[in-house]
Amino acid sequence: MSSPSHTGKVPPRVIEGRSPDGASSRAAALAATVATSIAALIALASLALESVGSTEVGGPQPGVVAGAVVAVAPVFAVAILAILAVLARPAFAGALTAGYGALSVGLLLLDLGLVSSPIDANRLELFRPITAEALEPELGAYALIAAHALAVVGGVLGLVAVGRASFDDGYGHSPRAELTGRSSSVRIGATLSVTAVVASLVAAAAMWAPPYISTDSIVLVRAVVESPLTTALGSGALSLAVVIVAAAALASISPPVAAGAMLAAGLGIVGVFGSRVVAGSASGPGVDASAGSWIGAVGGIALTVVGVLALPVSAVRDRRGDARESTRRDRKLQDSSASMRWHVVAGTAGVVGGVLLSTAGFLPILDVPDGVPNPTILATRTALIAGFVLVIASVPMFFSLFADTVRPALGIIAVAAIMASTGVLQSVVLAADIDGIGLGIGGIATALGAAVAGVCGVGVPLAGSSERDDVDTSDVRNDGNVGSVAWLGGFVSAVALGLPLYRGVDTSAASFAEFPWGWDVWGQAVMAVTVVVAVVLAARSRPARGTALLVGSAVAMVVYLLGWPLTQARVLDPVVGAGSFVGALGFVILAVAAALSARRPSK
Repeated sequence: MSSPSHTGKVPPRVIEGRSPDGASSRAAALAATVATSIAALIALASLALESVGSTEVGGPQPGVVAGAVVAVAPVFAVAILAILAVLARPAFAGALTAGYGALSVGLLLLDLGLVSSPIDANRLELFRPITAEALEPELGAYALIAAHALAVVGGVLGLVAVGRASFDDGYGHSPRAELTGRSSSVRIGATLSVTAVVASLVAAAAMWAPPYISTDSIVLVRAVVESPLTTALGSGALSLAVVIVAAAALASISPPVAAGAMLAAGLGIVGVFGSRVVAGSASGPGVDASAGSWIGAVGGIALTVVGVLALPVSAVRDRRGDARESTRRDRKLQDSSASMRWHVVAGTAGVVGGVLLSTAGFLPILDVPDGVPNPTILATRTALIAGFVLVIASVPMFFSLFADTVRPALGIIAVAAIMASTGVLQSVVLAADIDGIGLGIGGIATALGAAVAGVCGVGVPLAGSSERDDVDTSDVRNDGNVGSVAWLGGFVSAVALGLPLYRGVDTSAASFAEFPWGWDVWGQAVMAVTVVVAVVLAARSRPARGTALLVGSAVAMVVYLLGWPLTQARVLDPVVGAGSFVGALGFVILAVAAALSARRPSK
């Protein structure tokens, strides 16, 4: 018998599409498990192969074997767990492989560095260079790349398995009627949910820290944004993947799926940072693991623990519930209370993050030697404005009358604040290369503000998942007119974010054309992706939510365009760049799309 929906009835078409025995999802989960298992075997075999070699005398020394074992152990653990669960719980097996497969995209990009520039890869668990002679990739490096590629394939198949399982009988069911179909963040409780959010953000932030501290003239450890493109892209992909997996897991209505995804993501993060900690601690004098590696490892362990506890905790909460059917009014109050808690979390984070970013504009960003004037970092002006806008957008989240309407816009504005802060952080990175220059209190406030704004950005979709339990979405349909205009505005805006706002005689504003990408370019890239995702969702959302998404995107473009008048003085003879013209056009189109969305009928 089908699990009850919120109305107590299940549409006939949904019943016909379901598979009582889960055969469809089991087949996909089995394929995902096979692909991941082969990936695990190849990764395990790579330990016995040379990763790099040299034709010169004095080739690289062997790496730290224990660190290499820690690096490949997660995929092996995921494969074993998937094998044990694939027949009985195909959704759990699919979530395991999907969660690890998402991280494998970043791992694949990182290990491409073993082929393009082995000496810059800083893989001390595999080898340690002792001379500056060129190194050549060996079979072990290609084996690792193949293992990651297969894990990605397994992740895609695992995602298919989860999608098919969502049509099976009992998916998202709970013995407590009021919890059936609720997001896993509600099913597992606030403590584990907040822990998962914080752990994923910590791990994502730690990916941008140097993996090691080195005084060895051969082992050069650069900042991630100054590293080869494979390292920068891989670190960025991993940081995005762990946050996306954690957010998707908490939004899932199935605790087994949430548990599998978070467990796999946590294991993968432990593999990345754990191998760095072990290798840095055991690779000999001159090199040690950085604080970022230790912090990332702790974040991965915390996310793994949440994945382990999610299923038993949700089961305990189910058993403790009153078996009696709650009245519709009581259920509505419970749902509203849950969504309001997430609104308050997102609003609080937004206010704190905005205040930190705004305050940082009045504080010294850099710590300079006595007698040296503190340089003016013009990007703080944009960050100050973005922080102020974030505070204004966050305040309505404390009032239930306005929270549901403002929430979609807040998520995009939070990303805009992070984008503005990356311009300041890029200046800090460049200045830190000068002897005697360090991070000032304003720089610390900016970094903390960006991190807390990230908490706000993650809290927004979690609040949205709770809202969906209170609202009937059966009448939501795509609007072709709004969708077309929104798509155009999103595309134009994304292009603008990749172009320089202004040019000067000596340099120009940040753009996608410069390599390697700095913090400021990464911030614009994340903003571009966010705007594109927002406009895609806008046409599929209810009119009020779609309008808020488009308004938030338009506000984000205003924040970006303010960089032209506020920071142009950093170049000689500035002239307006293509980013300003295209960005202004994108803003206008997004504003038109928001107006069209606001005029849509509610049903």
